[in-house]
Amino acid sequence: MPRFVAFLRAINVGGARTVKMDLLRQFFESLDFSEVETFIASGNVVFKTRTKDSKTLERKIEKRLLKGPGYDVAVFIRTGAELRRLSVGRSPFVRVTLSKG
Repeated sequence: MPRFVAFLRAINVGGARTVKMDLLRQFFESLDFSEVETFIASGNVVFKTRTKDSKTLERKIEKRLLKGPGYDVAVFIRTGAELRRLSVGRSPFVRVTLSKG
């Protein structure tokens, strides 16, 4: 079963759209996702599911968030492999040398 990471935009930011992580975890479990884990109060959720299509998962989660808690939230789904490709060799701490001229 593939593992995915869901990034929920604007959840728990600035006091608006506040969702406790245990409730968010239960919400994802109610969608028949397994091994659901949340990351601090960020709105980021790691889970497994039989579904392999990220876009289908995004729509499913967005629709249920609107129906359940009533939040219109953009959801971005990434696989572990996609996250590794994003992070390899792209350190935000790399120094940039400007040429003099």
